[in-house]
Amino acid sequence: MATSSNPLSIHPTLEQEAIDSPFLTIQAAMINQIAQATLGRLVLDDVLHSITQQLQDTLSVSGCLMIQSDGTPGRTVEDEFGHGLAARSEKVAIAQQNTKVISAEYLSDLCGQVYQFYHSWLSQGKSVRFPGTGEPIPPEIQDALQENSLSRILIVPLLHSSTYLGGILLYQVENQREWVDQEIAFVQAIADQCAIALALTKLVQHSATELTQRQESERALHESQRLLQASVARNHALLEAIPDAIFRVRRDGIYLDGKAAKQDILSVSTIEIIGQHLHQVLPTEVAGLIWHHIELALETNEMQLVEYHLWVNGKSHHFEARIINSGTDEVVVIVQDITERVEVRVALEQLNDALEIRVAERTAALSEANRILRAEIIERHRAQEQLKDSEERFRNLVETSSDWVWEVDENAVYTYASPKVESLLGYKVSDVLGKTTFDFMLPQERQRVTDFLAQLSASRQPFTCLENTNIHKDGYLVVLERSGVPIFDAKGIFRGYRGIDRDITKRKESEKEVQFLHSITRAIFESQDFYAALSIALQKVCEATGWDFGEAWVPKADGTVLECSPAWFSKTKSLEPFRIASESLTFAPNVGLPGRVWSKQKPEWRRDVSAESDQVYLRAQLAKEAGLKAALGIPLLTTDGVLAVLVFYMFESKDEDQRLIELIAASTELGLMIQRKQAEGEIRKALEKEKELTELKSRFISMTSHEFRTPLTTIHSSAELLEHYSYKWTEERKLTHLYRIQSSVKHMTKLLNDVLILGKAEADKIELNLVALNLEDFCHNLVEELQLNDNSQHKIIFTCGWRLGTDQRKVGKGKNRAGMHLTIAPMENFSTPVHQEKGTLAPGLHPATLKSPQSYMDEKLLRQILENLLSNAIKYSSSGSPVEFTLSYLETQVVFQIRDRGIGIPIEDQQRLFETFHRATNVGTIAGTGLGLAIVKKCVDVHQGQIAVESEIGVGTTFTVTLPIYNLEPVHEKNSCD
Repeated sequence: MATSSNPLSIHPTLEQEAIDSPFLTIQAAMINQIAQATLGRLVLDDVLHSITQQLQDTLSVSGCLMIQSDGTPGRTVEDEFGHGLAARSEKVAIAQQNTKVISAEYLSDLCGQVYQFYHSWLSQGKSVRFPGTGEPIPPEIQDALQENSLSRILIVPLLHSSTYLGGILLYQVENQREWVDQEIAFVQAIADQCAIALALTKLVQHSATELTQRQESERALHESQRLLQASVARNHALLEAIPDAIFRVRRDGIYLDGKAAKQDILSVSTIEIIGQHLHQVLPTEVAGLIWHHIELALETNEMQLVEYHLWVNGKSHHFEARIINSGTDEVVVIVQDITERVEVRVALEQLNDALEIRVAERTAALSEANRILRAEIIERHRAQEQLKDSEERFRNLVETSSDWVWEVDENAVYTYASPKVESLLGYKVSDVLGKTTFDFMLPQERQRVTDFLAQLSASRQPFTCLENTNIHKDGYLVVLERSGVPIFDAKGIFRGYRGIDRDITKRKESEKEVQFLHSITRAIFESQDFYAALSIALQKVCEATGWDFGEAWVPKADGTVLECSPAWFSKTKSLEPFRIASESLTFAPNVGLPGRVWSKQKPEWRRDVSAESDQVYLRAQLAKEAGLKAALGIPLLTTDGVLAVLVFYMFESKDEDQRLIELIAASTELGLMIQRKQAEGEIRKALEKEKELTELKSRFISMTSHEFRTPLTTIHSSAELLEHYSYKWTEERKLTHLYRIQSSVKHMTKLLNDVLILGKAEADKIELNLVALNLEDFCHNLVEELQLNDNSQHKIIFTCGWRLGTDQRKVGKGKNRAGMHLTIAPMENFSTPVHQEKGTLAPGLHPATLKSPQSYMDEKLLRQILENLLSNAIKYSSSGSPVEFTLSYLETQVVFQIRDRGIGIPIEDQQRLFETFHRATNVGTIAGTGLGLAIVKKCVDVHQGQIAVESEIGVGTTFTVTLPIYNLEPVHEKNSCD
């Protein structure tokens, strides 16, 4: 379907001839109705609706529309059709042959699209009809017309005096017809009359508007003139009421005469100024100014006005002097106090300026009322668009912001929430509205925030950065940072708060991690040594991250395996068996969880070690018994490699948490500091060892110089006496000095032997030489020797017997290279070679059950032990005090107990009792070297025994020595695989 590209040309003569008699009758009736509306006897809108109905009925079309254009600038064709539909007459609905029902509204919309397409033609006075020939209409409009069987359309413009006022549109559905010239002429005639009526109506409305505006302008102008006249009258009355003074002054400035004003205008009276010069009465500047204008008045014969300022009686005054030529060489000077007038003048000038501006604005507004009104409409439309754009921008900003925007009323109930709340807390906006801000918090947090907001609401103050913890819809906690400002209505009444919430959960987690790392750093820095630093690191990690158990594995000195360090931490005592079982284990590279972490130098996570195979986790059964499941191994790295491997456990299975791994790995980056602690510990030990050696050296020099001086002095003096006086002495006296020399030599020899024994012990060069001993005889002989040397000043009470019960320590079994079975008690750190009379026994052998009364011990070591203990008991006991010496047999051990009733040992000295050169603080002047008990301890350790002491000041001391009984017996070949 297409329309003609040329408009319909309708000649007036042809128009009259083309209209037949029935059309003329209807046309006359319609024109009469339009004329009545033009005269104001009928309502134009009603007449236009009647015209459309008559056109539809007369031409038998499906519908008739009349569109009116108001000529508003900026209005689109779509707006014109939608808002300027002056009248319409249509069938409510039209049923097509295919039973499809089409609404009149929809048909009007289609006709409107055709009208909009040909709007430019219509505005030029051209009619449009189709079907026809010429430029095709758009395909989408053509398809819509065909689909809805809209077969015929005629559009006639409403044109008057070249002014386009709209158009009349007729359309036909389904029935085929042609638009004849008579119909077109008939419609064109009606359109012309309607255009005239519309133009006249607009003209009348425009004239009425202009008349109203002109009347308003005249009223405003009249009011302005009235106000101006009143102002002039008031000013005139004011000037008339101002009192003034009159003076006669000669050309030379001498006052000739004067008339005083109602108020003093000078500081002197009028009579006093007569005959005086201007400069004698007025200030120099004012007098000079007036004298100058007197000359001008006399020269020009014109009145001169001079305004000046004076201070009169302490007050500021403005004066006006009117100088008039009054005769030969003299003038009349009229002086007025214009202080008030000056003030009024300034005010009047401002008022007049304001009035002139207002009158000018009012006149301009009245003369261009239409333009201003149209501009206001355009501006209002633009402002509305801008407001709409602004609202849209604000809405987009709120909805796309990463923060949650909210409003609450005075009861903290949400009245608005932006969509961001769903991504922050998981709730939809509808779930939040109507609830309070406290409904999403834990009870403790709810109380804290309630108290804080209650204070804010009372003071109506804004707030910023309020941290509050909310519960996400999925159950986890979200930390929000809230800021808000109070809302007040137009009356200033508080209505609630408006603000934003920002998710700072990750930031708070980062802060906690920083605090956690800082606490570990501080604790490690304050720790005493390497293992203390490891223990603190394990404890801090477990407490901060939820692990239940932590252990540290460190490389052995030779770097071959990992061994369990003393550092560990557990939240419960139930894991002590797991810890004890782990202490004896070692891990090679790539073996077990610690070995793999050590080798790869990377963390490793295990969800449940109790369910792992032995190839993956060697302690799976131990972990299962302890209830341990999830495990994490973290390497403690330094520049030299892995310093330690930290392994953490918990009682529940847990999937790998990369963030948790990163946090713990970050904390273990403190390996360099822990390594420094290790180095500090080693340096500290070395310093302590050096200090100890220095102290030992000092003690040794002091001891030797003291202990050797006395016997050497004795030997020297006795030798000199024998040299010079032996020929005079008897044999008995000579023997006395010889015995004295021998005694001193024995004392020095013993002292040297003690030092040699200590040196060998420190160098681990003392060998256990076992010989068969009868302990009871050995002890008897030793007691006799000591009592002989003591000259029987102390009684040593020796007893011997068997004790019931088992050994005090566990025993084991071992085999020596000589084919004999050796039974000893195990001793920690024992590595001394063991010898027997006929061969060498392998070091580190374990005791067997005692089966023979024959005992094997090292006689020299046993003598050192018992002789030193008995000698001390005698030395530190008063003369006549008994010393109890007891020998007791157990199944595989022998116990020696020596008890005295001497001075006792202070508690503070008992801790250092076996240190070299150390002596108790209460020994006073009792001679001694401080070596005896140190030698005893070394000998007991070599013999793999134990020594214990009990002492009380003033009561006495008891030493108990427990030694294993060595039993040598043949080993049969049938037991070689034991």
